[in-house]
Amino acid sequence: MSTVKYINPINLRIARENIGLTTVAASKKVTSTGKDIVAQWEKGEALPTWVQVKRLSDDLYNVPELLFFSSDPIERHKTIPDYRIGFDKKNDVNIKKLINMVVTRQKWLERYVKEEGFGKNQLQGSGKGISSPKQLAKLISDKLEIRISDIKGLSRREDALKYLIHKAENKGIFIGKTVSYHKIAVDDMRGLFVSHDYCPFIVLNRKDSVAARIFSLVHELSHFFRKSDAVSNTLDFRSTHDTDPEEVICNRVAAELLLPAEEFTKEFYDKQDIDAVSVLYKVSKIFIFFRLKELGKIREESETSLENIIRLEMDEALKAKSEKDKAKEGGNYVNNMRDSNGALFNKIVQSSYLNNDMGYVEAANLLRFSPERL
Repeated sequence: MSTVKYINPINLRIARENIGLTTVAASKKVTSTGKDIVAQWEKGEALPTWVQVKRLSDDLYNVPELLFFSSDPIERHKTIPDYRIGFDKKNDVNIKKLINMVVTRQKWLERYVKEEGFGKNQLQGSGKGISSPKQLAKLISDKLEIRISDIKGLSRREDALKYLIHKAENKGIFIGKTVSYHKIAVDDMRGLFVSHDYCPFIVLNRKDSVAARIFSLVHELSHFFRKSDAVSNTLDFRSTHDTDPEEVICNRVAAELLLPAEEFTKEFYDKQDIDAVSVLYKVSKIFIFFRLKELGKIREESETSLENIIRLEMDEALKAKSEKDKAKEGGNYVNNMRDSNGALFNKIVQSSYLNNDMGYVEAANLLRFSPERL
């Protein structure tokens, strides 16, 4: 196997540090010799093969290969506040790889946006001084032109999610989704927001149910309007000892926006009512249960049993979805990546490629598939 003629050792080190690996741990991923070859590459004492570079790029560091040969420094991984509870820490490397991908895209997008003469995103952080979840929910609805009546009028949850994504992307908020190779479980991450003056990015976990993703999207939009970076995994908007106040606020904003109190006029709601509300408002039953409980519209004597039934249904639904996803794993790679990238990101890369502002290789590295397939 032929070795590369040159590699940027600084970029190698930054890419490794961004996902929190030691040189020894990284070396084990690319060689079976037992030697700490990554440390040698970073010191300039040796050079990797092209196969090893590809492994570092695709399987480990999640950055385009070209960055290892570029004189431009790789963006250092920014610290994203971790608001998750009950997650598996051994999977954190996958979250860091995802953040790496987002930061890499933001760096390129910033250059493009500035060259095109666009300014900073003025909506980001515009709700930072609002302490009332109801007022912040109204600000989000007004600025993004989200109407509950529109959501109720849609026939499918998938259409409601597309509606919300379209509203966000119209205002310059990039919305992406995970794909199977990200290897991120729902319990480890439901949503992610990475702030940026020009190209803020939200990522949703596609392994989650569509109803839960609708909630997570509005939750992350709350982070956007507050300009508070976050990794999140909870649907609960109650204040508990292990839930960060920032998460509680964003969850409550989602509750106010998706399930406005004035919409619920019955004195009490039972399981059949919750099922019907879930269909109408397109959000998960457990989220509806929490909301109705907060509003005092669940009979106290039935709270525990009703929550247990709904949680069991939710677990079974996620298990069924996981099995269904496994059965069709792989699917159409280009379609999966197109959906994962998000329409706004795809559109900008395609425009730049067609205008000859970037070459084929750079566009393919950003998209993770041929730009000719867009």
